[in-house]
Amino acid sequence: MRNHMIRKASALFLSLTTLYLFASCGSKKGEATRIVPIGILLPESGRSETQSVRGLRDGLKELGYNEEENILLEMRDAKGDRGALKSMADELVSKKIHLIFTTGTRATQAAMAATSKTPIVFRHPADPVALGLVKSMKRPGGNVTGVAALALQVTENRLEVLKQVVPGVRRVHIFYASNDKFSHENFAFTSKLAEKLGLEVVEHGIKSGDELKKSFDNLQTEEGDALFHIPDDLVESEADFIFQTARQKKLPTMFNEEPWAIKGALAAYGPSYYEMGRQAAGLVDKILKGQKPENLPVELARKFDLIINMRTVNTIGLTVPPEVLKKADKVIR
Repeated sequence: MRNHMIRKASALFLSLTTLYLFASCGSKKGEATRIVPIGILLPESGRSETQSVRGLRDGLKELGYNEEENILLEMRDAKGDRGALKSMADELVSKKIHLIFTTGTRATQAAMAATSKTPIVFRHPADPVALGLVKSMKRPGGNVTGVAALALQVTENRLEVLKQVVPGVRRVHIFYASNDKFSHENFAFTSKLAEKLGLEVVEHGIKSGDELKKSFDNLQTEEGDALFHIPDDLVESEADFIFQTARQKKLPTMFNEEPWAIKGALAAYGPSYYEMGRQAAGLVDKILKGQKPENLPVELARKFDLIINMRTVNTIGLTVPPEVLKKADKVIR
């Protein structure tokens, strides 16, 4: 009984403290306004990260939070240096910020390693449960919650979109790192879905960038072929080579995020990271107003975008149905 009352008193104190912090945001002229620091931890400055942060900023502004007035965003960007994430996460925690916003797996793991108390809100393209970031989507547990796109689970939609963009597609080539457990599982999952949709699958398991280049150079393509991308670090590290060689072979390419279409893929279908950032702002708002991350369900990305690169379309001599072009969220010309 005594422990129960202590817990209730502690919860009441936390709620009153939070209300005090944000009541001051609407204080009268002449009264001090408490500025609440929020950390942002990024693994790099790619387009997906900048779009996520822009969405977060816009979402917070819509909810009444203004930088330098009632919130302060402490940005930390590792610029691709994985080793820097740990020290940056530790630094943010030492500054006693109220919350950390992260993008992707590595930044979220670094923040989790740095603190088990400071709330963490992530923006993640895949399944946070499978990656061990949360216990479940409905009840995350711990100090972590966020917005997830469940990229693997929308693979069937992406295959269907490929069939719309390239109506004559009959066979898909899938490259993946054969010594990576997750990539191997992703391939098996995608292969079953493709066959379910009547597509033949050609497997290309590779172990290095050089092997990928050699295999792709020697690839014999036929009419009705396309390359279908599944998330894989090794394959993505050779994206520029893949796009250039695919154009030479007049091979349509379907990737999973807008940046790949901008770089040269024929099409991409994936989550809008801007909208995911705006969704994350809603979770930040709830936490700052007293709710606990452990009780806030992980939200699913609400918007997915189709991007078509007409430069690539024209280069390989493909005709995309007009009705599909009209449905595209972005057409690169």
